[in-house]
Amino acid sequence: MVSVPGCNTPLAVPFSELQRSVPLPDKRPFPKELVTIGDHLKHHRIENGLLIKDVVKALKINRATFRAWEMGLYEPFPKQFPGIVKLLGYYPFEHETQTIGGKIKKCRLLRGQSQEEFASFVNVNRMSVMSWENETVQPTDESLQKLRKVLKDLPSK
Repeated sequence: MVSVPGCNTPLAVPFSELQRSVPLPDKRPFPKELVTIGDHLKHHRIENGLLIKDVVKALKINRATFRAWEMGLYEPFPKQFPGIVKLLGYYPFEHETQTIGGKIKKCRLLRGQSQEEFASFVNVNRMSVMSWENETVQPTDESLQKLRKVLKDLPSK
């Protein structure tokens, strides 16, 4: 210890130049089950050693939005789904995709469109798209012709 004249408090002098830093562990648990889009994103981020800033940059969103997704507070908008699918490398949505309604929904989400935007794209009303996806109504032959053009490019996985 060193004394300073006129001061009663002794000063400590460091005796080593050694500095250590240890990263703090992520306190939020690793998702055991991939239920939400946020779970899929967090699992992908951790498994691939990506930083939040890397994912935020890839998805062109802000950090607060991404954290809210990971924490399950919010779900992404349809326009953000294509970027998420591209980042993950797979289709993370939990719905059947074998029926016409499931195929329509998958196509719509991969295009990043809301039901209203998709309806406008295929020149029908939003209620038709909602009914098709819920399978309460089947598309008419005329609508099926329009849909076939859109659905033919749908990836199988």
